[in-house]
Formats: sequence, C-alpha cells, structure tokens
Amino acid sequence: MSNESLQETNNKTLGTTAGTFPIVTLPDGRKVPTGTVGALLVNIKSYDEGNSERRAELEPAIHSAIPILVKVGMFDLFAPDEWTSESSPGRTLVGKLARDYLE
Repeated sequence: MSNESLQETNNKTLGTTAGTFPIVTLPDGRKVPTGTVGALLVNIKSYDEGNSERRAELEPAIHSAIPILVKVGMFDLFAPDEWTSESSPGRTLVGKLARDYLE
C-alpha cells in the first residue's frame, strides 16, 4: 500500500478529511504519513470488539500500517512479541504481522 492510500485509510479510520494529516520527512529522508498510530489504535479496538466479518474488513488497514511503523521505529521500542496479548486479538495481530514483515 502506498503512502497516499495509507493516508486515505488513516483519514477514513479517524473520520478526517483528505489532507488533514501531513506527510512528514524522517531524518533519513524517507517520507511517511502521520496519523498511522492513531488509526492503528482505533482499528485495534474495533478489531477486538468485532466479529470475524468485521475483523476481516479491518485486517488490510492494520496490515498496511506495519511498514510505516517499522520505518518510524515502533518495533524498536516495542518488539513484535511484546504486542501479543491474551486480552487483545488486535494487538496480537499487529505483533504477528510485524514479526512476519521483519523476517
């Protein structure tokens, strides 16, 4: 998923309009959309509360956030295995997707 489509997903998830979240440039020159962590948190909560159909709808949005979270160092702060939670299937999914992405 491109930065533009991830930004669209973030806006849709958070109920904001296009262009609300800017693209920022990291110190190494990579450009990433803001709003990704906020959208991920909303999606994890919805995933945890959803049925299997709703979870299947949310999985692409959660999956699309992983490369950006890797770029900004989220999984350096909280390793993929630390995301695993018996009480949160959404967090567990993030950890699994991150672990798969980083392998």
